Amino acid sequence: MLAPDTRAVLLDELRPPVGYRLDAAVATTFTLDLHAALVPPLAFASFEMRGTPDPVAALESVRYCADRVDIFCQAGQIRIPSQPSDLMAYLEQMVHEATPSQAGFLFHPKIWFLRYTSADLDDQYRLLCSTRNLTGDRSWDAVVRLDGQRSGGRKAFNRPLAALISHLPDRAMNPLSETRRNRISSLAEDVRHIEWDFPEAVREMAFHAFGIPGEKPETDYSGYRHLIVSPFCNDKGVEHLTSSSPDVTLVSRAETLERLNPETLAKAHTYILNPLAGLADPDEQEAASDTHLFTGLHAKIVVVERNRTAHVFIGSANATSAAYDGNVEFVVELIGGATKIGVDSFLADDTGFRAILEPYAATGGSATDSDDDAVRDLENALRNLAARQYTLTISTADTGYSARLTSTSELPIPDNYQATAELLTLPGRAAALKDGHRADGSFNAMPLADITPFIALRMTGSTGLVRGTVIRANLVNDPIDRLDEILARQVNTPEKFLRFLALLLGLSDPSALIGDQTNAIGVGDAFKDRPGSGVLELVMRALADNPGSLIDLDRLVQRLQATDSGRSILPEGFDDLWTSVKLALGLSSEATL
Repeated sequence: MLAPDTRAVLLDELRPPVGYRLDAAVATTFTLDLHAALVPPLAFASFEMRGTPDPVAALESVRYCADRVDIFCQAGQIRIPSQPSDLMAYLEQMVHEATPSQAGFLFHPKIWFLRYTSADLDDQYRLLCSTRNLTGDRSWDAVVRLDGQRSGGRKAFNRPLAALISHLPDRAMNPLSETRRNRISSLAEDVRHIEWDFPEAVREMAFHAFGIPGEKPETDYSGYRHLIVSPFCNDKGVEHLTSSSPDVTLVSRAETLERLNPETLAKAHTYILNPLAGLADPDEQEAASDTHLFTGLHAKIVVVERNRTAHVFIGSANATSAAYDGNVEFVVELIGGATKIGVDSFLADDTGFRAILEPYAATGGSATDSDDDAVRDLENALRNLAARQYTLTISTADTGYSARLTSTSELPIPDNYQATAELLTLPGRAAALKDGHRADGSFNAMPLADITPFIALRMTGSTGLVRGTVIRANLVNDPIDRLDEILARQVNTPEKFLRFLALLLGLSDPSALIGDQTNAIGVGDAFKDRPGSGVLELVMRALADNPGSLIDLDRLVQRLQATDSGRSILPEGFDDLWTSVKLALGLSSEATL
């Protein structure tokens, strides 16, 4: 928990326990990277990825978890990807833009709560409370992982976490489906009953949710010794955490420390992160390039000592007034002996954390830089623009499909600012947005697979600075076969089709269908009667155990059968087999098994 050389990889932390698979999950983040949102599904797959990532395996992983996962992020904080992927279409229903209940504040929590199921074992639950957003940033962060089981009646200890989870659908910009709302409600109820396994050296825990209506966090930061680790601080936030403490250590960024009042700094020992933190030795430091380094401090940790007991708070809250006065935040409090998890466990000379710090003699009192003010103003204006209801209406045309983007209210664009909107799949075809007017942009001559509710908003400030974000519009007249067309665009060879079939129907080793370089089994051989690996046996098992998976597959097969290029992707003899399968499913009456 405390050593910075103990690295936690999100993919590993989310992976189901042995013998389990993901049943449901909810996540929150301030900033969201759509490419990063594609990573967690790999942890939920029922198969193992070997060697280089398989795009077909990745596709099925995303398809599988899309109906089981909900991710909530701050509206206006979805990054525009440099190279959008077809896989992002399967994120549409699981990504929800959210706003805080109080205007002028932020939706800022960073958690994952997951339920895993097994055919023969009791459900298992996991909570990740992190300081990290769901992005690809290479920053120093912290995470608490808790595993638990449902046991007995409701436990007051879990109330703040349940309050946060149950509140999430109410914060979403676009209404959630009844299925998703019910699943989140089920998770919130499960939370109330969970007994958690404590981390090593921790004897008590507490949860704290901020910014939730009706929830009053019972946090106590009083003590005689404090350590604050926070990339963003202000005087009021530091005072709230430390009050009259005689021993305060503050670890932050240099620019943050310089903006504190000298009076605040006079009460604290101040440190920053060593720019070369994380490298093994001086030779490696000298040879390293910036791409090998973490980019800076992003962890939020508060350690308080009182009565020879340490209270370690880890979560999303920075040492700022906004974190405790209006932002939506979540923090886990770990309680144990001061000698085990207290300040010295971080700052003693022989600890790994102290080794990556260096003293910084901040003078404080610096005014904010005008460029920083311009960035802040632009980002606030962009979030304000994103926090509007948008609709994308699809219609057919001789040249493909057309889309019209509208908004339900007039748009707020500051004087001397400009804003545009474009489909994420069609970069460079932007429509201008005007202050005081509703959005009204048209996008024409689109292929079916390029239809998307993901809209890239870009705003240019008065100084020429540009910021952008992705929003999810309400999609009207969405063609029912759109996702199937996107799938067909990815599954474009016989080998990929067979891998997809194996993954969809549950075969643990897709290579058994198409062979490898060692046995040179051809695609046509997949229909031979080889026990345990043949397509016929796999399909027959799916007919008995999971006919819904075959109905899903039929949509892809129909799309491939509609064109000469698509028919060439289907293995030899597959049409005859599939005609019989459709009869058994009640989808056709042209053949018999």
